[in-house]
Amino acid sequence: MEEKIVTLATNSYQHAHILKSILEAEGIECFLQNANVIEGAFNMSVKIRIRESDLEEAIRIIEQIELSGIEKLDEKKAGRPQKPRILLPVDFSDYSDKAADMALEWAGRLKAEITVLNVYFNPILNTLPFSEAYVYDTNLDQLLVDNEQQAESDMQEFIKKFKDKRKSLGAENIVIKHKLVRGVAEDEIIRFSEDYNPTLIILGTRGRDRKASDLIGSVTAEVMEMARAPVLAVPEDFHFQGIDKIKNVLYATNFEESDFKALDKLEKIVKPLDVRIFFVHVGPQADSQWDRLRLDGLKNYMKKRFPDTDVVCDYIENEDFWIGLEGFIHDKKIDIISFTTRRRNLFSRLLNPSVAKKMLFHTNTPMLVFHQRAI
Repeated sequence: MEEKIVTLATNSYQHAHILKSILEAEGIECFLQNANVIEGAFNMSVKIRIRESDLEEAIRIIEQIELSGIEKLDEKKAGRPQKPRILLPVDFSDYSDKAADMALEWAGRLKAEITVLNVYFNPILNTLPFSEAYVYDTNLDQLLVDNEQQAESDMQEFIKKFKDKRKSLGAENIVIKHKLVRGVAEDEIIRFSEDYNPTLIILGTRGRDRKASDLIGSVTAEVMEMARAPVLAVPEDFHFQGIDKIKNVLYATNFEESDFKALDKLEKIVKPLDVRIFFVHVGPQADSQWDRLRLDGLKNYMKKRFPDTDVVCDYIENEDFWIGLEGFIHDKKIDIISFTTRRRNLFSRLLNPSVAKKMLFHTNTPMLVFHQRAI
């Protein structure tokens, strides 16, 4: 006799998938009903269904989850909310100065502190292959000292200029900290950000020693692809005229669940700037009927979720994603592009550069990138 299937709970798309993953990890097979894109994004209609014989154990697991959630909520209420923080990695190049200008004014709007981070050269990690390394052994200790002293000198000079800018803006209330770390830039930036937990990482797209052909190895692209915190990349050709000149922000969506979570973070980060957010999808005409239905649902969601924010939902009809997006950016005078990137394995990353890396060298418009695993 076939075992009876019962409905355990009815929940949102996001919570239903989380609960399904938890139960399946405990050996309880789950089935989701009505888990399509529109319903998942905009209402509470996803049913989690299981075998009747698993019902008692599934209820026990849910009760444990709810108890744990209450305890964590109590712990969170007991403490103070985290103050907004901006992490500003620099290499003391002109591109760092441009990113620093934007970070300082943005921090003023967010009422955030800034930590300036420099990762300086480590000759032990950045040396020749092992068989040839002994040529430099006698000089390594002195080279380490010299590099550290130079980094300290550069940092002191940078911080002095940075604080002078803060004073000229009348923003002495902005807390500025700084940190020097020895190692590989992208690795140390990501490691530091995990501990610091910034609201936003702001950095330039080129460095002092970057070669014209060094696209895939860009420190900025690696940080964009690996960091959990949102990353704002400021291109070398971007002309920053002040935070008041930033009026239009674009978020490119593919109607995935992570996009809706990213929008929550995006709205909090850019709302103090008093901007308009364009939430857009690029696709061919053949798919437009279904996508436009999803877009209509998205518009209704936006009105309810962000009633006080100027949000525009639009569909860009074009066979080529890049051409369609560039045309829209030009027509609407977009000041910042935003999207969610997804981490892939090393092999696929080497063969197929990510969207973040492609766009990083495809435009002179700043990019605000979220990572799927962090939202």
